[in-house]
Amino acid sequence: MNTVWQDRIARTATKYGESAPMAAVCCNACRACVTTNLFGLAVAGVLGAGAAATAFARRVLVRPS
Repeated sequence: MNTVWQDRIARTATKYGESAPMAAVCCNACRACVTTNLFGLAVAGVLGAGAAATAFARRVLVRPS
């Protein structure tokens, strides 16, 4: 009975041990993806703010005569 119990533990440890490297790869990929998305959102925000400021300046500061 003791041998069977140890065998089940060994199989379970091997099964989850094989999946552990994939979890690290997934976390690194997600980190890169999130960083890229945040950088893209920041650039879009800066460009949007610049476009809004330009439109505001044209509407308020430059008056057609």
